[in-house]
Amino acid sequence: MSNRIQISNPEFDNADQRHTANEVRVDKGNDSSRPRTRKDDEPVISDHIDEWNLYQALFVEFLGTTIYVFIATIPYYDTSAPGMALIALIACFGKISGGHFNPAVTIGISLCGRLSLKATILYPVVQMVGGLLGAALTRAVQPSFAYIDNEYFFENGITVLRENVKPGWALLCEGLITFFLVLTYLMCTMEKKKTNWLLSSLAIGFIAQSNIYAADFITRASMNPARSFGPAVCMSVFTKDVWEHHYVYWVGPIVGSALAAFVWRCLNWQWSCSLLPK
Repeated sequence: MSNRIQISNPEFDNADQRHTANEVRVDKGNDSSRPRTRKDDEPVISDHIDEWNLYQALFVEFLGTTIYVFIATIPYYDTSAPGMALIALIACFGKISGGHFNPAVTIGISLCGRLSLKATILYPVVQMVGGLLGAALTRAVQPSFAYIDNEYFFENGITVLRENVKPGWALLCEGLITFFLVLTYLMCTMEKKKTNWLLSSLAIGFIAQSNIYAADFITRASMNPARSFGPAVCMSVFTKDVWEHHYVYWVGPIVGSALAAFVWRCLNWQWSCSLLPK
């Protein structure tokens, strides 16, 4: 039920002018048919989701990370597969969860003050589980002999340092390419009303694929702890070498993401915001 007050100007009673600013309606009471909007004091998960659909967003992050890691770890002859997958996933799911699919991206968003503490904790958890499932699916669809005495098939599924690459330089490389990726994400998606998810997905997918082309022969261009951790767990049955420099794929992306958040704050002059999640 709603009570309505209508104020009309008798000088403008014709149909062409009645729909102008001469009518004022005030609705009181609860109307369940109206769409729910976020209140000013309601905790913000991000600019793209509210508290009430957090679980939907978590499921999307889990599903998207599973798909991405599966595609990224399948042996392929064309290295454009991960970038193309990322474009599709962000275009499809970005408006639901923000389309992170990467703990490094989640950390960057959180450091920009656009993610609640609850989401900052839960997003990486479901992303890591999705990474494990994606890598397990890769193991499931590939026969075991594909990973034994077959360097091409085996090494395309995991992220390890290339031969003669020093850990320090690998750490710098992962930090740089993650910085490029997260900064592109922040610049394209942080303004909710201006975000075009199709164009944003293209920009993010293109920079991710460019990073893969540039760093594949150094670190295999992970940029994503979930993408490295899942395959390391699932492939460690064949070799323990996957853990030797595994820290590179955590420290590098996290530092690169933090640097990207710092640069975004400088470019947008967001120092009035808290550095901690809302």
